[in-house]
Amino acid sequence: MSDDITPSQERALYALLDKVMEVMRDDRPFNPGDPAFGTLESSEYFVPEGGGKKYAFTKDAFPDARVRLSTSPDPLDYSDDRLKVRVVPVSFELWFHNALVGINRRVLEQRLDLAGYWVGGGVRYEGNSLGVGLPPAKLLHPYRYRANDGENGRFPVDVELFFLDPAPDDPSGKVRLDRITIDRYYPYLTPAMRKKKREEQNHKKRQTYGYMDLCTGATCPESGVWEGWTKEGPTDVMRFERGQKFDAVRSVSLELGGSCPMVPGQWFWLCSVNEETGTVWKGIALKG
Repeated sequence: MSDDITPSQERALYALLDKVMEVMRDDRPFNPGDPAFGTLESSEYFVPEGGGKKYAFTKDAFPDARVRLSTSPDPLDYSDDRLKVRVVPVSFELWFHNALVGINRRVLEQRLDLAGYWVGGGVRYEGNSLGVGLPPAKLLHPYRYRANDGENGRFPVDVELFFLDPAPDDPSGKVRLDRITIDRYYPYLTPAMRKKKREEQNHKKRQTYGYMDLCTGATCPESGVWEGWTKEGPTDVMRFERGQKFDAVRSVSLELGGSCPMVPGQWFWLCSVNEETGTVWKGIALKG
């Protein structure tokens, strides 16, 4: 079964897709209460990583459609404890129970600013049509795209449009819109790959901040856990907030325990606050 789209439905569809592209590509804030998405029906935590949620909406213009948006812990934050990582939107799906007649694919491509190619596995493929489906979905015709960056684009976005081609015995010859998916592209990382990225990131920050010669009394450039040095080597570990002045450092290594005089010293980046738990410094677990 299919329905001819009405002018009001068409306006509602484009307004919804405009909002989704702003969130996914331009990194505008995602607010589940935004009426552009419809009425929030439910939200549930996403497993196994935790932290992210799946949101389900109802849309008055398309009462039978499935509207879903999912969030996830930020893949570009390499912290090991994913429950402490900020959550970002990663995928959207609009699936019509009754496929819509009257949506022009070329207009959709233009509206969403889609390129004439798609990307998979790091490889660019020219063209967008993936060909007709196999039985029993032999009328299903998917088209895959990489969205253009746009004026305010901050993230690569992949889009799939699913149309139903007319059946051979259908005299109308009308194509129907079945489904739209919009996904923010992030490279896939296993926990081991994330650990390696985290180590590379910390090494780079340590080098960058090391060149700044951040000594006692200097302003901390980034919130995190910092390592304090005297002329004899590393003796101290402390958490500093961005904008805070660096303290003096211990004259005797923290691993030896006890109180000691504090002396002017230099501070080097160690790790982010999210990574503090489980980080071992000279045999000491910073937070158990």
